[in-house]
Amino acid sequence: MKEYRIKYFKNLDKFAKIIGVGKTMWRKIERGINPPPKKTLLKKFASLTHMLAYEEAQMYQLAKRWTPSEDTNTGNHILLSEHSKAEWREALIKENTPDYTIPKEWNVNLSKDQTGL
Repeated sequence: MKEYRIKYFKNLDKFAKIIGVGKTMWRKIERGINPPPKKTLLKKFASLTHMLAYEEAQMYQLAKRWTPSEDTNTGNHILLSEHSKAEWREALIKENTPDYTIPKEWNVNLSKDQTGL
């Protein structure tokens, strides 16, 4: 998704305003932290990025098979070490926590390990 977005919208702030979601929320979608949004939002995304019909269909199939990033609900970051401040680790965990649950329309079944619950 990030590749398609960047192809037409290099500026994430502008894109987020056009599509009607928060910049942070969209960044988390692109990173695999947030689950795929509702199909209506993905349809709008497909339209804005001039996806062909088969590309849009592939996007929906990928949404159905989505699994969270390995960084979901963690403080993982390449710049973080055991000597890093606790506030930094807490901020990273917040940054790696999903903003919403998986929309029912995708019918994705995740184990407890994958959801971090």
